[in-house]
Amino acid sequence: MPIEGFDFKAFARNIAEQVGPAMPLDIAEPDKNYIINIVHNYCYMAGEALSNDTTINFNAEQASIVTQFIGEWAFHKAIDTIRSNIDPQFRDGILQKIAFTVFEIAKTAIIKNMSQGDMIAVVEFHVKKAYNEVLEELKNKGALTDEQVKEAQSHSNIDEMAQQAAQAEAEAQANGAPPSEGYTTPANDTKILKLATFAIVLKNLPPEKRQGLLDKFSPEDASMLRDYSNMADLENKLDPNLVARGLQEIKNTLPKPKKMNKNKVNQRLYNIVNNSNISKISNIISKERKAVKMFVSEVQQPTGEDNLTPRIADIICTHLEEKLTRK
Repeated sequence: MPIEGFDFKAFARNIAEQVGPAMPLDIAEPDKNYIINIVHNYCYMAGEALSNDTTINFNAEQASIVTQFIGEWAFHKAIDTIRSNIDPQFRDGILQKIAFTVFEIAKTAIIKNMSQGDMIAVVEFHVKKAYNEVLEELKNKGALTDEQVKEAQSHSNIDEMAQQAAQAEAEAQANGAPPSEGYTTPANDTKILKLATFAIVLKNLPPEKRQGLLDKFSPEDASMLRDYSNMADLENKLDPNLVARGLQEIKNTLPKPKKMNKNKVNQRLYNIVNNSNISKISNIISKERKAVKMFVSEVQQPTGEDNLTPRIADIICTHLEEKLTRK
């Protein structure tokens, strides 16, 4: 069923018409025509697919956002492949993967009601990942060399255009002009990378602890964390150097573990035992492990042996205090 107010044919044509004036000067005429056709075709197919999809209920604005994302990224990555001198026979395959990735991620982002900033960032993150993956696939097939892959990864037309726009905006403001109404800073995928890195930590936690941490995030971020933590082989899909840096940043934000004074912990336990009903304490520890029972029972008759670490002893003290309070 067509989406009311969304003429995908006219929209695709309009996006393609905007491509020509935005084309970098170093792009040859045949390549310009190729890019314009690619953008038009992908926007047309995306718009048609959205219009015929009965599983979603997008309005015209939402359908336009998804289609425009595809047009913009097809434009930028087509330029990157051309500047990288990738053989034309491989360009279509690369751009098809980019278009499919943008289509699925942008749709999901809208369904999850993400903010515009988060949507831009998450789409960019997945585009870069998909681009690197398809380049590695071509390298493994012998279609590209290591040098060609590195060359392709070094180009980013979207970053170049964003930098130029930011510079032009800064110069305009320096000359007294007000900020451009439509000017936006380039999307930053740092947040997305941090969420993906934190998801690696979540994957290795028990369900109850995982949920406790997710509850501390906003609904949008928590949803993204769940998606990433459920992603198969997530660790190998991210740059290991960036992951290591992200994990270190997470570690740096955690509170430092406090040092436990053995004598103070023992004194605390001594006070608990001697100021409480012995029968209540016996009931509390009756089902505990032997080491715990011995640790508590030896408070009044110390043997001089350290059976448990101060940190474990501190946990036992807290456990006794909580149980005695409830009884």
